[in-house]
Amino acid sequence: MGYGIVPPEAETIRSLLNISSILALVFGILWIVYGAFTLIFLFGIIFIVFGVVDFIVYFNIKSIIDLVETRRYREAKDKTLIWMIIGFIFGGVIVGILMLIAYMKYDEVIRAAGPAPPPPPPPP
Repeated sequence: MGYGIVPPEAETIRSLLNISSILALVFGILWIVYGAFTLIFLFGIIFIVFGVVDFIVYFNIKSIIDLVETRRYREAKDKTLIWMIIGFIFGGVIVGILMLIAYMKYDEVIRAAGPAPPPPPPPP
C-alpha cells in the first residue's frame, strides 16, 4: 500500500495492532503452557483461562485489522476500546498499552478521512 492510498496514521495503527496480536498470541501460549504445568496444584486453571482469553484477544485484533484495512475506522475504534480493556486485564500490560496507543491514533485518522458519507435515501 502506498503513501497516497492509506494515511500514514492508519499504517501506524495497523503496525501497532499487528504487534499487539503477536504478543497476545505469545502470552496466550505461555499462559496455557504454564497453566498445564501448574494444573497439578489446581490453580493452573486460572492461567489456562488467561491463555484462552489471550487467544480470543488475538483473533479479535485480527478482525480489527481487517476493519482498518477496509477503512472502517469508527467501527475499528469502538472495537479496539473493548479489546484494549480486556487486553490490559488478561493480555498483559504491554498488549494493553500498544492497543491504547493505537486507540489514540484513530482520532487523527478519522479526522483525516473526513466525514462519513450520508446514508442512502429510503426506498420509494
